[in-house]
Amino acid sequence: MRWIVLVLALGLGGCAGTSQWSKEGTRPSVAAQDLADCHSEAQAANMKDTNIQTDIMATHQRDWQNTGALGTKQATFAAENQNQTHDYVWRCMIAKGYAPGS
Repeated sequence: MRWIVLVLALGLGGCAGTSQWSKEGTRPSVAAQDLADCHSEAQAANMKDTNIQTDIMATHQRDWQNTGALGTKQATFAAENQNQTHDYVWRCMIAKGYAPGS
């Protein structure tokens, strides 16, 4: 169960970092809300994959623990989730007319 929290935290935290978004004539509070909306949409979009990963972990956890691969599998699932979330948020903000900042 702990790895699910890790996956979600990495998925959400991975996109909340240093990337600034700009759109001419848009107040920072509106941009922040648009970014939050994109994060929410990304989380919802990734829920199916997260549920599948949860099922896979539940099914194979003992085997992976016995072979020492559990940590690697957890890290892989977390990285996949983080990448999918980042990509979704990126596309969402671009679709809203924002440009990524430096």
